Amino acid sequence: MKKIYFLIFFGGFVFFACSESDSTKRKSNSALSDSATIEFINTTHDFGVINEGEKVSTIFKFKNVGSMPLEIYNVEVSCGCTVAEKPEKPVGSGQSGEIKVEFNSTGKVGVNKKFVTIVSNATNASEVVSFNVTVNKINENK
Repeated sequence: MKKIYFLIFFGGFVFFACSESDSTKRKSNSALSDSATIEFINTTHDFGVINEGEKVSTIFKFKNVGSMPLEIYNVEVSCGCTVAEKPEKPVGSGQSGEIKVEFNSTGKVGVNKKFVTIVSNATNASEVVSFNVTVNKINENK
């Protein structure tokens, strides 16, 4: 008889634990659907070969595929040779935006790989884009 009570108790406990887990999952999925999500068209760019002293720029385009407005809090660059500009206003659900990045090649001879970290209120709160560029030294004895 004790075994039967134990099995009923244990079965009820397992059922309760599983239903609690499903409820938690639904709440978690609901929270994710009520948020901003940033999706970049391209996360890398290759400038190719440039001469030292040149400034080059590119635009990383993104879309807010979430249901809430996307706010870009900050763009962090990996080097003082790079400047990034972010949208100042929130990007609405379904709308697009862009991060403009400029690289100054002065003193950066050789192969360069630079990173820009985008910090936002999105579910993927920190995204990284990058670019490559090879800088040739200019022959000053011409």
